[in-house]
Formats: sequence, C-alpha cells, structure tokens
Amino acid sequence: MGYIAGIGAANVDIRGRSDSKLIMGDSNPGTLYTTLGGVCRNICENLVRLGSNVKLITAVGDDENGRTILRGCEAVGIDMSHTRILEGERSSSYMSILDEKGDKVISMSDVHIVKRLDEDFVESARVVLSNADMVVCDGNLSKETIARLTEVCLAPLYLDPVSTTWAKEIAPYIGYFDTVKPNRMELAALTGVRTDSIAGVMQACDILFRKGVRRVFVSLGREGMIYRGREGTVHRIARPFPDVVDVTSAGEAAMAGIVWGSRQGMTADEIVQTAMAAGMIAISSPHTISAEMNAERIEEIIRDYIA
Repeated sequence: MGYIAGIGAANVDIRGRSDSKLIMGDSNPGTLYTTLGGVCRNICENLVRLGSNVKLITAVGDDENGRTILRGCEAVGIDMSHTRILEGERSSSYMSILDEKGDKVISMSDVHIVKRLDEDFVESARVVLSNADMVVCDGNLSKETIARLTEVCLAPLYLDPVSTTWAKEIAPYIGYFDTVKPNRMELAALTGVRTDSIAGVMQACDILFRKGVRRVFVSLGREGMIYRGREGTVHRIARPFPDVVDVTSAGEAAMAGIVWGSRQGMTADEIVQTAMAAGMIAISSPHTISAEMNAERIEEIIRDYIA
C-alpha cells in the first residue's frame, strides 16, 4: 500500500476565543482550550481521516508536550516511527486569539525545534521520503532543508507556505514544488506582486509557473479559491456558510483536500471544490481537526454550498 509523507511542524496549540468584542490591552472573558496542531501535522491528520496512509517526519522534545504529540498522532493513525525525539529541546507550540466571530486576531508560534529538521535529518529520512507517493511539507522548514528535500524526493512536492515570513524565506526554492497552496498574502510574499485584485493573483501565479511550479491553489477566504494551472483557471466561491466556529485550521484542511483529491485523480475543478469543502468542515468545529472530516461529509458540503 502506498503512502503520503509529511515533513514539518507538529505542535501543541493553545487557543482562546473571546466571548464578546475584544478589548486590546485588557483581560477578555472567553474560552481557552488546548489541542494538537502544527501545519504539517494537521494536514497529515486530515489526510488520515480521509482514508490515507500517512507517515509524519518531524521532531519533538523529550518533554510532556512531545509525549502528548506522539501519543495523539499515533492514536489517530499517523505513522510516527520516523519522528525524532530530541533531548533537552522544547517541543513546538502555537497560541492564537480569536474574536467573538471565530476570526483570528493574532497568533504566535514557537517552532524553533523545527530548525533541527536540517539537511542531515532529511538525509536520514531519505528512504521514507524517496518511496512516498506524494510528499507534503510546510514553510517552517529552512531553505537549506527544502533544498535537500528537492534532491531526495522523487514524488511530487506539495507546499503550504504557512505565513508571509516563511514564504519570503523559501521563495528562491519555490520552483522545485509541484503544487503550492498560498493565501493572498503568502502569494504576494512569494512573488513580490500585489495580490489585492484577481488580476494581481493571476499575475503572481504566472510568475510561479515561470519558476517551475505546476499548480497553484490560492485561498481567498470568503472569496473562495482560485486554481491556476497549465490546463487553465478555476475560481469557485461558496454560498454563505453559517456554521463558522474557528477559522484557524481551514488552510491545513484545504491543503489536505488538495493532496487527497489529487491522489484520487480528480479534475482541477473537483479538487478546488474538495479543498473548499474540507476548509468549511474545519471552520465548523471548535477543534483543530474536525471529527467530521471524511469523504461523505465533503460531498455533502459541496452539494449544499459549492456546486
């Protein structure tokens, strides 16, 4: 049985959602909760819930958070046998504050341990990476690590840039990726082009093509998603979705939808719909990964809100 390999961050997430309009500089009543997170880890769990065989290559510290990450990932079916446990290191963590509508106001990540996923680490994982059907990574990796990844991986490389900061770091290597899923700001950081208009988004996508990227899926939030590939352009916008709880992990769910849909042999339009539906499932849950993430629920969302 083939598998998908993921390489990148695995975190413990702390989230807080305000009960009412946020007052900056003050203590705001709200709900705080802790879950597993990390962009690559989240993509991997969503893929497992969609029925994929997934191996996660990451690093954790020999601390309680590290043990929590390992136990939690194994419990949902992610193969963690290629994860490295580093003595004396602090496991990755992430904190976000949401307003009363569930929209992210600010976040902070401590992913310093990901720097230990260096060139030597990639080399040590050469066998599992080179034999994967697909490899997905997040932008937390260093440019040196990504450069080595492009040498080791034989399968198509999929990238979620994570943030504008990381997008700028990996921009020189972007042409090595088969498929990229940035949001508007990340796309601008990758290309240096203003993307506040659809025309700007198209121009930026064309720059990525010229660098070697084969497919670009651009998350536009409430404006849907744009696909730009050699076979053309697809732009889908969903009907109003009333069940927004927490938008934090929508991007990772959408990326999982892209990887899964691609592996299923879907058309570009079908993949866009799948990615959008996966994102909508994610934002309807208070948890980082929705328990409702499955193929049947994706079909329902597409039918009710997208098609």
